[in-house]
Amino acid sequence: MSPEITKKKDYILIVPKAGTDFLEILRTVGRLFYVDEIPEKNRIWLFREGPEKFSCEDLYKLRDIIKENYPKGHKIDKTAIVIESEFQSRMAESFRQIAKDFPFEIRVFSDLQAAEDWVRCKI
Repeated sequence: MSPEITKKKDYILIVPKAGTDFLEILRTVGRLFYVDEIPEKNRIWLFREGPEKFSCEDLYKLRDIIKENYPKGHKIDKTAIVIESEFQSRMAESFRQIAKDFPFEIRVFSDLQAAEDWVRCKI
């Protein structure tokens, strides 16, 4: 099941649902970079229902896919990951460390409003 992508005024909201697997996450990342209808805006990934079956190896694969496909000149400078469970928190923080050399900043939040405030901030 593909994550839901919603164009908000100030950012793009991506919400994986229960049953979303790693391959769907990869497909969604590709859509975010290459589908013309999706504007270049900061992103919020909201993990509430899924997925919970990521491995550390998957995080490295995801990092490599993003690095290889990140379009030159992209204007995105922030990605927030909003988590609910302890497992999601550990995986999100691990990914943040693995991806620290990305051309955009990643932060992990447990509160959607805090994530929204951060991606809207022009600091």
